[in-house]
Amino acid sequence: MNNLIIRPAELAEKLSISIATLYRMKKAGKLPPQVKIHERAVGWKVSDIEKWLDEKTEMSESKKPSR
Repeated sequence: MNNLIIRPAELAEKLSISIATLYRMKKAGKLPPQVKIHERAVGWKVSDIEKWLDEKTEMSESKKPSR
């Protein structure tokens, strides 16, 4: 299992969104739970983000019209 942590700025860059959008998504419950690294540092487990992205991809592919 991948226990690496990705910090907010890096995650926002990988998702091609702003940090503000990242935090709006977090507040709306649209992201996996954060991991508290230190008193003033948070991040996400890479494995959680990969699973979340896989689920999002599967959902979007299942919504495509059949030909």
